[in-house]
Amino acid sequence: MRPILPASLLLLLLLPLAALAEPRFDDPPTDSRDGGFTLEWNAEGAVELERASGPDFDDARVIYRGGDTSSVISGLPDGEYRFRLRAEGADDWADEARVEVAHHSLARAFGFFALGGAVFLVLIVAILRGRPRD
Repeated sequence: MRPILPASLLLLLLLPLAALAEPRFDDPPTDSRDGGFTLEWNAEGAVELERASGPDFDDARVIYRGGDTSSVISGLPDGEYRFRLRAEGADDWADEARVEVAHHSLARAFGFFALGGAVFLVLIVAILRGRPRD
């Protein structure tokens, strides 16, 4: 006769396998300066990803459903955004992430623009002065 494992021991052995089945974010960003970033996660199957702007997820909406393991988020205005993830069809959410979007100031953006324009003009002058003359 073979020995039978007690149910509690069997449960302890299977518990780590159940924990692995839940999708988890893989090092999500905490901030963004341009309104875009990539969320990556580990999951065994299809997932559901929601985005909300409040801590209680009152305005949450599904932004992705499927079997991929990442999603590119872009075009977000300044603010705090919360994301949550669960296995598709599951009742409980498995993981949450929070990202703060704070764009560069307008003065800084115009500074970058001016610097790019100055570099462009220097290159044009260098090209025109460096060309061979007849």
